[in-house]
Amino acid sequence: MSLRALVLLGVCSVLVVRAVAAEPTEPRVLIIVERDCDRCAEELARLQKPGGDFEAMRARGWLIGDGAENHVQIVDRGDVPDLVRQLNVREFPTVACVNNGEIVRSFKEGCTTPLDSWTFGWLFYGKSDRPASSIPEAARVATTGNYRLRGNHWSIDGDWTPSREKLIGHVRSPNHAYQLSASWTIDTWSYEELRSLHDDLHEREDAPRMATPQYSSSSSRSDSFNAGRKISGR
Repeated sequence: MSLRALVLLGVCSVLVVRAVAAEPTEPRVLIIVERDCDRCAEELARLQKPGGDFEAMRARGWLIGDGAENHVQIVDRGDVPDLVRQLNVREFPTVACVNNGEIVRSFKEGCTTPLDSWTFGWLFYGKSDRPASSIPEAARVATTGNYRLRGNHWSIDGDWTPSREKLIGHVRSPNHAYQLSASWTIDTWSYEELRSLHDDLHEREDAPRMATPQYSSSSSRSDSFNAGRKISGR
């Protein structure tokens, strides 16, 4: 075989390998960052530090990086404008789970839930394995103390930033009204308390039929990282 043919064969082989490696993982968790964003740099530095969450997650099989083949993908907001519009956010970093371009779950900071390996597990699987003994962060959002906060959110009929009126109407609808306590005066609760209530009701409603979804990929790495493998914290 000529030298030219060997070179061409090598180039083709590299392209094939890259194509396989770049196959998107569905679903995956996106950490959406912004250029020249101090908060983004601080959060990534915290997650990436030696002995930190990313190191522990990688040891358990998570793929983390800037490519779509990763379970956790770090991406610039300019590369996912449609998702940024769907999330209707102006502060970064923003963290959400997407599946084939659709937002599945999202995270809100400041609601006592830290952005850590447990949160990434919930975002990816839709089920929390966080131990009850874990210590929450201090709340940085408005709260009346009537309901515990959480930062892991589900949408309301595809709406990721529902109005207060929509939240109250939804939890009082036939979908959830039977789950409400008669003593709850939800009209006086804060916005994030209402969101947290809805998230808990949503998971309680789905609990009997909730099954951990199976995710497949042609990559042997992703095959070994499937729903049968439990995500545990540090």
